[in-house]
Amino acid sequence: MDFIIEELSMNAWPSLQTILLDGWIIRMADGFSKRANSVNMIHSFDNDLENKINYCENIFRKHGLPIIYKIVECDEHKIIDYKLETLFYEKIDVISVQISNDFTNYSIPKNIIIENDFSENWKKCLFECKKINDERIIKTKENMVKNIKHDKICVHKMNGKHTVGCGYGVIEKEYIGLFDINVKNEERGKGYGKEIVGAILSKAKDTGINKAHLFVENGNIVAKKLYEQFGFKELYKSWFRIKENG
Repeated sequence: MDFIIEELSMNAWPSLQTILLDGWIIRMADGFSKRANSVNMIHSFDNDLENKINYCENIFRKHGLPIIYKIVECDEHKIIDYKLETLFYEKIDVISVQISNDFTNYSIPKNIIIENDFSENWKKCLFECKKINDERIIKTKENMVKNIKHDKICVHKMNGKHTVGCGYGVIEKEYIGLFDINVKNEERGKGYGKEIVGAILSKAKDTGINKAHLFVENGNIVAKKLYEQFGFKELYKSWFRIKENG
C-alpha cells in the first residue's frame, strides 16, 4: 500500500515529540488526540514485531500515556492488528479516509475570513467549538499547529460579529488536507460547515491544487454527506488499537 495520505496527515497534524523505530513512527503530544499520540507503522511491518511492541509500550508507559497504535486497512497491517488484538488492545474510532481528485469550484460566501496562519481569533473559535478551556491542552494544541511547516489555509466563519466555525487546510505536494472542521453546537444545521470546507477548497484550487484528503468518523453520516458534495470518496478505513497504561 502507498502510505502517502498517512504521511501527509502526520505533517499536517504534527506531534511534539517523534521517535523513529525501524520504519515505525512513535508520536507524542502530551496526550492531546490519539492521532498525535500513537505508533504509526509506515515501513518494516513484521520485522522483530514482538520486541518493537515491547519498546513502544515502554515508551508510552514512561510518559504516563495510553499505548495507542494507528492501524490502516491494508495487507501490511493485518499481522500487526491481529497481534495487538491477542495482546488485548481494544479497537476504537474507525475512521473513513477520503479523497477528492477534482473538486468543483465553489463561490466563497460572505463573512468568511481566510488567512495563511492561525490567528488568535481562529484559535479562540477552535477552543470554543471543542469546549476546551484547560490551559495545558490549549498550550499543547498551539504548539502543535506551530509545527506545521507547509502552506496553510485557515478559515473562520462569521455570523455578524460572532465567529461560529472554523477549519484549516494544509498544502503539501499536490494535495490539500482538511482538518479541524468545526461549527459551534448552537450554530449547526445552517450550512456553515459547507461554507468553511468550500472556502478552503476554493482557495486551494486557486493555487493549482486539485486533490484533497480528509479523515471523518465512520459513523458521522452528516459529515460524510457534506463531503460527498465536494466529490470525496472513501479510499480506505483506519482505526486505533489502545491499551490503557498500567
